[in-house]
Amino acid sequence: MHIPYQRIADALKMGVSTLRDADEPVRVAVFVDATATPALVDCVKEGFVPQTTSALVRVARLSDDVEVKSDTDVAIVVTCGSEQLQEAVQRIIVTGTPTVVLCESSVEAPFITKDTPMLGLISSTDKTYLLETLARWILERTEKQTAFASNFPFMRIAAANRIITSCAMANMATGALVFIPGADYPVMALAQIGMLLDLAAVFGKPLRMERGYEIAAVLAGGLALRAAARAATQAAPRLGFAVKALVAAGGTFGMGRALMFAYERDIDYSRANDMVLSVADRCRRVASGFMGRADIVVDDVQAV
Repeated sequence: MHIPYQRIADALKMGVSTLRDADEPVRVAVFVDATATPALVDCVKEGFVPQTTSALVRVARLSDDVEVKSDTDVAIVVTCGSEQLQEAVQRIIVTGTPTVVLCESSVEAPFITKDTPMLGLISSTDKTYLLETLARWILERTEKQTAFASNFPFMRIAAANRIITSCAMANMATGALVFIPGADYPVMALAQIGMLLDLAAVFGKPLRMERGYEIAAVLAGGLALRAAARAATQAAPRLGFAVKALVAAGGTFGMGRALMFAYERDIDYSRANDMVLSVADRCRRVASGFMGRADIVVDDVQAV
């Protein structure tokens, strides 16, 4: 079996780049209309609490002379409908900032009839629905997905699902189109390691020793999927390409969900770290002992 060391190194470099992406500056403008209900305001207030210093949320009252900073990534208007709403929203959109209106009923913003790349409407009295829909809306309109998700936890599930689905689809294509035996494993392994590092960044996990355990698990899982695909292909040789594609996609999706589960629950690796460090220390001591004995033998030989 050929272990794709170079591809793993490339994936780690990509992971460092991904972690840098998580530190990108994020700027959110929140405009609160006087008509907004306390429940609607509290929903936005709870969701937009930055987890790092790279994110900044600017909050202001919605007015006729509303101003938007040039570095704003997305604007959120919290309202329950008012006479000034349409004009104020138009002023925001003119600045080129993707803008979404949050309200409790669509009748409160009748001028928004459909979602566009620059303007959207999300209406509901259910907090969970509002935040989930808002997360998808923002992630579809920004190139700073990792930074947004790492800073605002309510976006992490939506961002993780996008990462997992994208990787699963890529590996499905690899499984279907790569016909050289064994050539698909390095390509899929690189994609899966990249997925792992992307998910780690989204959930705010730094590039530490723990990622090594996860990478080892992903590589082992990839080998298991490869064996399963070979066995299934032998059973149905005419459908080999379809079987490989389905196994690759399903296996990658399962890996992604397992990693997401682990990151959500913040698994403690301290015992594993202590064990690895202990084994490494013992190996170092044994190696030092051998080196010491070797020096003694050399000295004795020279003395003779």
